[in-house]
Amino acid sequence: NNELAIPSDDFVRVIRADPGCRGVLYVGTETGLHVSLDDGATWRRWRSNFPVVPVYDLKVEGTDLVVATHGRSFWIVDDLTPLHQEAAAGAEPAELYAPRRTWRLAPGVDFFISATAGKGYAIGPGRPATYVATQDESGQARRQYLDTGEAAPAGAIVYYRLPEGVAAGATQNAGNARDVPSGAPGSGEAPTTPVSIAFHNAGGTLIRVFHPKPAGHEDLSDEDKALDPGPWMPVGAGVNRFVWDLRYPGATRLRGNRTAEEADRGPLVLPGTYEVRLRIGERTLTESFDVVNDPRSPASVEELREQLDCLLAIRDKVSTVHEAVQCIRDTSEEVERWCARLSRHGGHDAAVAAGEALRDALAPIESALVLPGEQTDTSGLHHRVRLNAALASVIGVVDCADARPTVPARALAELYMARIDEELGRLGVLIERDLGEFNRLVSETGMPPVDVHRYPDRSRRGLWTFFHASDS
Repeated sequence: NNELAIPSDDFVRVIRADPGCRGVLYVGTETGLHVSLDDGATWRRWRSNFPVVPVYDLKVEGTDLVVATHGRSFWIVDDLTPLHQEAAAGAEPAELYAPRRTWRLAPGVDFFISATAGKGYAIGPGRPATYVATQDESGQARRQYLDTGEAAPAGAIVYYRLPEGVAAGATQNAGNARDVPSGAPGSGEAPTTPVSIAFHNAGGTLIRVFHPKPAGHEDLSDEDKALDPGPWMPVGAGVNRFVWDLRYPGATRLRGNRTAEEADRGPLVLPGTYEVRLRIGERTLTESFDVVNDPRSPASVEELREQLDCLLAIRDKVSTVHEAVQCIRDTSEEVERWCARLSRHGGHDAAVAAGEALRDALAPIESALVLPGEQTDTSGLHHRVRLNAALASVIGVVDCADARPTVPARALAELYMARIDEELGRLGVLIERDLGEFNRLVSETGMPPVDVHRYPDRSRRGLWTFFHASDS
């Protein structure tokens, strides 16, 4: 009846000592798996999702535990490092566990059909598989394979512990979280205990930060949800697990636009040492870990760095396009509202004509940069490909393998960036000249001018000079 002991009526089949941590033992019995962190003084049954089944053999392979059952196939515990650190901590459990060495793996050649949700298929060389795709509460994609084994999560696995009170009151840090749309549920709620998990490189530069799921996110429209699809950090009481996919943030998203989806996911980080920082209120806990490149990859760090610079330049240019389009939409909406007011008052035909001409001139620029409106069909078969999607399509060419960008890929990206810069230049003229003239006419009526808040910093156009530098 002792919960910290193996039941007396159970039958031990196998016992193994963990070679990576003194005092950690594993026992397989007729009914399951047990673990001890104190050299056998106490035992705990391994519950989680492990079934009630005879365990006939065990093997510790690196930081994984391989379990051979009788009748329920092989099972693998992906990461034993939290147990190792728990055993070393003794009576004081850790709040943030140091992640184990993480492999940086280039994207595979598998092709996933219906990979977002529902039943789908993975087609790869010699290994087709059927799976059910879901999304967990943290927004991370999960695939339950029906006819093949499931690999360990791809990325850095981070375990952290949150006390009951912190978990219950955890929320986004209002200063760092993305904006909640005005009027959205939860937009007026004050934060209680700010928590976040961030990843930095060895020099301390922030790469990416994650927060808890925003309050009221489920009540938002599909378009607003798509602006912040996660993933979010879990904030349950006790030990939580978060998997960072080793990627930079993706490009700025544009509401209702489903083109250029290749840019939604940022590029992989370089091999090296990284830090994970867990913020709980005013406290910040830090642990470091190593990211090691796939040993099968022949690419050097210099080649990977050139690839990363290329992908970041493309990502940032797509972001600039989407920010410019948002500027166009905001400006057009404000100008249309101002024109409607001027028309109702009468006697301001010159201002109304200037506003309508400006709005008509902005529309072709938006159409050149992105597919106007909100899309439900993204197959690309019914509409001409716009510049944002054309440039984003180069991402798949550049990051399909560990290698420096090819000359044709750089040339194609340069071509699309040059065309984008032409459109941004036209937009700049319209904003500075035509909008300025419209605002001058509006000011004569006593109305405030149209203020463009989201016009992108045109200095970012200099990012495409990276491609010129690569050619020299």
